[in-house]
Amino acid sequence: MDAQPNKLAYVTGASRGIGEALVHQLLTAGYWVIGLSRTTKIDHPNFKFIRLDLSNLEAVKAFEFNETAPHVLLVNNAGMLGEVGSVGSINASTFERVMGVNTIAPQILMNQFIKTFKKTADSGHILNISSGAGKNAIDGWAAYCASKAALDLFSETIRLEFNLHQIQNWFIHSIAPGVVDTEMQSEIRGSNPSEFKSLDRFIALKEENQLASPAVVAEKLVRVINAPAQFESTILSVRDF
Repeated sequence: MDAQPNKLAYVTGASRGIGEALVHQLLTAGYWVIGLSRTTKIDHPNFKFIRLDLSNLEAVKAFEFNETAPHVLLVNNAGMLGEVGSVGSINASTFERVMGVNTIAPQILMNQFIKTFKKTADSGHILNISSGAGKNAIDGWAAYCASKAALDLFSETIRLEFNLHQIQNWFIHSIAPGVVDTEMQSEIRGSNPSEFKSLDRFIALKEENQLASPAVVAEKLVRVINAPAQFESTILSVRDF
């Protein structure tokens, strides 16, 4: 990125699914985009790839937001489901990995993002990809549900701090994307039915074409990105707009 961009977005999990679709939407909207993921397929003059494995928290802690612009955006999109199974039957490392990728890594990035840009950028926006599972318990998904619930409350706390410290032109949203046709959904449909009693419902969603496309979800996310002040609630669902 040789020229100074006006709008710059950092997007985690930019290699596939919602993240990849959102990168393309942001590029079309005039953003310069930095993708933070393990791989990428995107080739665009205003896109830069930085390899970052969010499961490696030491690497996440070492990451620095070196590119800047008057208007900056951080999208915490990367996430993982982890081992599906009832508590008491799953490997203990599942909790560490799921909470690390879905909650701790985004927390670290948000902290550094605000620290880096709150005094230099004209405006800042954080958009976290949450889940309805963060509000409703789903059997076999305890770690995933807890990780998304934590992400929502962390987001609400940041919004409270923006208000209390009168930090102007900064916004944060945590948005549930609904049930989207991604690799995670394929992973869900491959679960052991004895460990996941809701399996039939997710299989039916695919068979009945009830899964949203990543492109449609990304288009809705861009609505929030383009006009963050119009969405007063921190916790949102794409089904609401």
